[in-house]
Amino acid sequence: MTALVVRAERWFKARRRAGSRRWATRLAVAVVAVTAVVVTGFFLANSSLFALRYVTVEGTSRLTPHEVLSAAGVREGTSLVSLNPGAVAQRVERLTPVAVAHVSRNWPHGLVIHVVERRAAGVVVSGGTVELLDATGVAFASAQSPPHGLVTVDVPGPVPGPGEAAARTAMRVLAELPGRVRAQVTSVTARSIDAVSVHLDDGRTVIWGSAADGSTKAAVLRTLMRRHAQVYDVSTPTVAVTRG
Repeated sequence: MTALVVRAERWFKARRRAGSRRWATRLAVAVVAVTAVVVTGFFLANSSLFALRYVTVEGTSRLTPHEVLSAAGVREGTSLVSLNPGAVAQRVERLTPVAVAHVSRNWPHGLVIHVVERRAAGVVVSGGTVELLDATGVAFASAQSPPHGLVTVDVPGPVPGPGEAAARTAMRVLAELPGRVRAQVTSVTARSIDAVSVHLDDGRTVIWGSAADGSTKAAVLRTLMRRHAQVYDVSTPTVAVTRG
């Protein structure tokens, strides 16, 4: 029995030693693999193999490519491997006329910046200045005169500036209007974010109030406009009324 116990202990010790060697081998292989990845990454990030040599700017009309490049903040010679396209896009999007920017690598030496500029959907005329608004109410450019076909937005302060919140609310209300009504809008007045009125090309007025409950107000307005009136008040949609 004693001999059997001794042989069993030797067998278990041999198994443990073999297991330890396998674990050590696997660890060594893992360390070598990680080291290879780190060294390769360092080499690629610091070599000229994928160095930035040119940048292509697409989609600009209001902005110049030079303005986009200045905002992008990328330097010639930077490795495309270490360059962060998302961070570049965020910097370009800080330009007010830019709605969104898409940045992609063009291997092995190029970068493509595609810009989507804001489109005018409304205009604020105040104190002799003309400011263009996009569909979200962001004032992004000035104009010599109000472009034809844009909705005029009347707010209690200049944009950019104190009138920004009211302008955003006005454009949000415009987007919530039923399509047939929106096509007739000539101007939107936002005395505050809670007091928005919409003026139609036939002289009728829609009192909308705040931007809250937009879908409910739109549904109520569709029903109210089946009858002729000069004023449609849906500011409190549960007790909507008409006048005139």
